[in-house]
Amino acid sequence: MHLWHVVLISFKSGASEEVKKEIHARYQTLNEECGGRDAGVLFWKVSHNLDLRKNVHLVEIAVFEDDAALQAFRQHPKHKEITDILSQVADWQVGDIHCPFF
Repeated sequence: MHLWHVVLISFKSGASEEVKKEIHARYQTLNEECGGRDAGVLFWKVSHNLDLRKNVHLVEIAVFEDDAALQAFRQHPKHKEITDILSQVADWQVGDIHCPFF
């Protein structure tokens, strides 16, 4: 079973459009900067949420080879860098489940 990792990001009211754009741009290459497929990242997509009713602005969907690949990703300096920035301007919720990857 692979590990599906979903992150729902809500920007705080004071977050500037510039910062929001920067975070979105950084997320587009984060998987490769953290090792990509060689590090167990099988799928990666971060995009603007189409449904803003619950104030979720960005959605990250990733599939990791296993739990160890996710933990290595979380410990990677590039991941820590973006979460340090994000923690100042947003809140987020994470969901992880085991599921086949087709």
